[in-house]
Amino acid sequence: MESTSTQIGLSRQQHLWIAGLIWTVVGAGLLTMGSVFWFHLPYLGDLDTRHLGIGMAAIAVGLAKGRFVLDKTANRVIDRANHLQEANPLKSIFQMFGVKTIALIASMMGIGLVLRMAGMSYEIRGLIYLAVGTALLWSCVRYWSAAVKPPEV
Repeated sequence: MESTSTQIGLSRQQHLWIAGLIWTVVGAGLLTMGSVFWFHLPYLGDLDTRHLGIGMAAIAVGLAKGRFVLDKTANRVIDRANHLQEANPLKSIFQMFGVKTIALIASMMGIGLVLRMAGMSYEIRGLIYLAVGTALLWSCVRYWSAAVKPPEV
């Protein structure tokens, strides 16, 4: 007997994989660029106590931002993914993230662009990238763990 039901659009798990992948790739990219800008990697030019201490402070700020800001965002996106009914994959991704999350992403991208255009030093941008990259990597774990768990009702 053939099943007549077919899945249209992306599954809940696929939505969460997309969100997790975005957070992971962007977070890893920012953390890498932050390390290059702040520590002057791969040349190991600035691995002195001062650079390590300030770099670790930026990472601590990122962990706090991840825990107190981006975790809430991730929980909201996961909740939306649990209830999506949209068949169009592109529309469903926008619905999953929602206006607040898209605005948060756009504002973070805008701040990065303004810093670059304003001629902000590589070192300052590096510290910001370290913090934001750490925050994204901290919160991406929520998406990955939700993707492997059944949805909460």
